[in-house]
Amino acid sequence: MEPILEVRNLTKIYEGGVLANHQINFSVEEGEIHALVGENGAGKSTLMKMLYGMESVTSGQIFVRGKEVTFHSSKDAIAEGIGMVHQHFMLVDSLTGAENMMLGVEGTCFFTDRKGDIKKTQEIAAQYNFEIDAERRVRDMSVGMKQKLEILKILYRGAKILILDEPTAVLTPQETEELFERLKELKEKGMTIIFISHKLKEVKQISDRITILKGGRTGGTYRTADVTEEEISRLMVGRVISFDYDKQKLKPEKELLRVEDLYYKDKFQVMKLGGVSFTLRDKEILGVAGVDGNGQSELISVITAEFRANRGKVYLKGKDVTNASIGEIRAEGLSYIPEDRMLNGCAAPMSVEENMIVSNIDSFANKAKMVNFRKVKEHSLHLIQEFNVKTASEKQPIKSLSGGNIQKAIVAREFSAGSDVLILDQPTRGVDVGAISFIHSKILEMRGEGNGILLVSADLNELISLSDRILVMHKGKIVACLDNTKEKVSEEELGLYMLGIKTQEGVSA
Repeated sequence: MEPILEVRNLTKIYEGGVLANHQINFSVEEGEIHALVGENGAGKSTLMKMLYGMESVTSGQIFVRGKEVTFHSSKDAIAEGIGMVHQHFMLVDSLTGAENMMLGVEGTCFFTDRKGDIKKTQEIAAQYNFEIDAERRVRDMSVGMKQKLEILKILYRGAKILILDEPTAVLTPQETEELFERLKELKEKGMTIIFISHKLKEVKQISDRITILKGGRTGGTYRTADVTEEEISRLMVGRVISFDYDKQKLKPEKELLRVEDLYYKDKFQVMKLGGVSFTLRDKEILGVAGVDGNGQSELISVITAEFRANRGKVYLKGKDVTNASIGEIRAEGLSYIPEDRMLNGCAAPMSVEENMIVSNIDSFANKAKMVNFRKVKEHSLHLIQEFNVKTASEKQPIKSLSGGNIQKAIVAREFSAGSDVLILDQPTRGVDVGAISFIHSKILEMRGEGNGILLVSADLNELISLSDRILVMHKGKIVACLDNTKEKVSEEELGLYMLGIKTQEGVSA
């Protein structure tokens, strides 16, 4: 049977001679869920961007239903029935579900038919058994509903091949199960799905076949039933990766960070934090779980001085830093890995070397504020080696690295800053299993050295593997504080707290 999508000897070389894909051969059958896995920098994103018309092809061929095609934009790919749901949603927060659904559809005029658009949205949602509130603004939707809206947008535009990039990255276990049910229904209707994920358990659960990319080349295609998670891990990174850590039992001795009764309203006067209080101690990893949009981001933004609380206090090592500047907080001993590495974590046009010292450049300068560039180079080369950052040179622009290597560079900078408190917001999002294992080992190393670590993560397995205690947030409040040292918390239990189905009485954190 002829594949619905096939690429032959596909190669992509970026400016400067960076080889992203080299003679990729890859095919997808009609009506299958085909997983694509590989290390960061293996070429997954570049391959998908070429299939969706976002990147030009250097050499090689793309065939859709046996016909060779050339894409100059995503509009060309959509015309051939290919749609892509990106890891970061491409929705307009201020518009409703129906308005987002119709945005950019050919044939729509300047004056919209609000009732008609709502009806069309409801009809297509019913057709595919997706629950969507067509009249709700996107900013008020759950993450799961946003995910469904993105998929429906593509289906409405006639897509028969769906590319899903890390679709479960911010979903609860319950939302993931529901998404998988919908994907299986789409498959039964004849849809073809390319599923990109670093979660090998989910890859095994949902896919029919798996293609592995390694070093920009095709590492082989396998029937999912014929390979174990351990074998996939070994094929990807050359070794079996385990996230079952034998954590050293440590006894905290002092308070490092205290948050008291924090309240915060956003620009729409919506209450995002409603009286949040907790304490972080030394030698402790305090996890924070919650469905995206339940106050975790605002909590971190208040602690790191990006936002100002409407009420409440933040104490760092006993000092009131509620109204301190970012520079003052860093000087007091706080390091921060932000959720969005490109927006807040790095200066994209600057070099790897510059990014590794940008937040603590004073330590490389003399009293006259003259920077010692030899010392800077030695420091950056040491970190590149220690944290296994794959880069041609320390002078290479950081934006030219893969997402996972950018993340490792940021982790290297923040973990080497000599801080007592580390705020880690999604530290391994979009990172491959090998890099995740490495970052986890560094987090546990910092814990062992006496640091206090506040870990916010959408990956519940990560929270359970690393955390000593786990706070769960729902609608801007802490609804549970779970001890994870005696008996491991289950993902299902966390999911129930995250969805507000279950709450603890008299939470003390």
